[in-house]
Amino acid sequence: MIIFWIFTLFVGASAFAFSLIGLQLGIGLSFVYAIVAMLLARGILSIVRRRLIVAERIAPEPDILQRTVETNRAVFWKRAIVVALVPIAYLTVAYTFFGLAPEDALVALPDFLALALTQLIYLLFLLGANFMLFFGPFYLYTRIGKTMINPDDANFGVNMGDVRGQKSAVSEMDRILRLIEHGRLFTKAGGKRERGVLMVGPPGTGKTMLAKAIASSMHVPIFIANGGSFAGMFLGIDALSVYLMVRAARKRAKVWGGCVVFIDEIDALGMRRSGMQGGAMAGMGGMMGGGQLGLNMLLVLMDGIDNPGWISRQLRSLVNLTLDGLFLPRVIGANGSRLMLRIRPLKAPNYNILFIGATNRASVLDEALTRPGRFGRQITFLMPNREARKDIAALYFDKKQHDPSLDTAERRDEFARITEGRSPADIEQVLSLALLYAFEDGRTAFDWKDMREALGNVESGLPIPIEYSDRDKVRIARHELGHTVASHIYQKDHGHVRLSVRRRADPRLGEISGRSLRHRCATR
Repeated sequence: MIIFWIFTLFVGASAFAFSLIGLQLGIGLSFVYAIVAMLLARGILSIVRRRLIVAERIAPEPDILQRTVETNRAVFWKRAIVVALVPIAYLTVAYTFFGLAPEDALVALPDFLALALTQLIYLLFLLGANFMLFFGPFYLYTRIGKTMINPDDANFGVNMGDVRGQKSAVSEMDRILRLIEHGRLFTKAGGKRERGVLMVGPPGTGKTMLAKAIASSMHVPIFIANGGSFAGMFLGIDALSVYLMVRAARKRAKVWGGCVVFIDEIDALGMRRSGMQGGAMAGMGGMMGGGQLGLNMLLVLMDGIDNPGWISRQLRSLVNLTLDGLFLPRVIGANGSRLMLRIRPLKAPNYNILFIGATNRASVLDEALTRPGRFGRQITFLMPNREARKDIAALYFDKKQHDPSLDTAERRDEFARITEGRSPADIEQVLSLALLYAFEDGRTAFDWKDMREALGNVESGLPIPIEYSDRDKVRIARHELGHTVASHIYQKDHGHVRLSVRRRADPRLGEISGRSLRHRCATR
């Protein structure tokens, strides 16, 4: 390394003497001429040394920092030489093909640049127009089934208190969301915010309803997407959709301080990858959008979501590369003080994005998607027990006009008993159907009879209008009565809910339905 600097000083002295004596440039310009010659010579030596190291002719620098500096110098001067060849090539072409002297070529340079710039703008316009014509429909296709909602824009008519029967799930989600909005002290103390939360449970238990409540009550934007909307006809549409979704969430998180991304039915996007996709049929499926590119893109983006921006990284690299190429020291100091002459490593931004997925098929999700750091936090939604069904009934009864006799404790307890095994969505459907039957009968409020009829239709289907003879009615009644007596004797823990001789969509002639008299407890 010392010999390089000795050679560089020799080149500088020779250049100074040549410019001062031979070119008569004066002391100031000769000094500048010598500095440029020294930098160029030292840069060429760095390029040569780097080539020898790559070819394994000489050993690399043992110090990692020095190795990085020498590599940056070689890269800088390689690029500088390429840039310097551009005007040389222009002057050569102007003289060879047009007979222009260097002075005339420089005079014609503005007109040439104006003409070239005009043609370049025209070419870029054509490329942009063709790009939009070809890829514009694909971009619009990726927007189908996805909605970005800013704070106070959502009005689903649902709040966190409307998600009944899932107290533990709602309280846990509320705790996570508070960290998204006001969790800076938590992160300063060393805590780590959740990156992804997976809501798992049977259909109709309140997962999507909770997402609507989050959109209505959050003070950060929420991006709502359906897992099936990421599937595309062509290869790469799913990956592009995921990328654009995360990109939009990053932009909103920068403005609002956070963003929530909710993916409903995430199993359509995050289904387990299989090793059985080889062969020609798999290749055809991949060309028609049958691959797992969307899942792979989601996995990569959830891990690299906090990387610095591309422009910031490129600017830092350009500045540091230039300063290294000009052989300026990285650190200067005196009397114990130090001044850094390079841009320090960029700090990873904290975009504060929370991914929320909902599914009732958690078993089919890819293991890489459900690991800690992605969707490792699971919140389970259970079918409501009797007390939870009372709470759910209170919510929907208050929203629908009904007979005041249904507000008694006995009726509510009976309603909770006969709706065992029903989800909140089922209960809402039953009450809406009961109100429909009341309106068909000319009334504006439903009663117990309407509710029982609606429950029977939901459970067993609509009655089939079959006229039975008196003899058939007696036979069916005796048959169902036998079931009732047997149930009463052998199923002491069951109470009868409905006994009918009407035939419904269920293939049985009549029906008997019962529910357990005991509370069922779900354990995990």
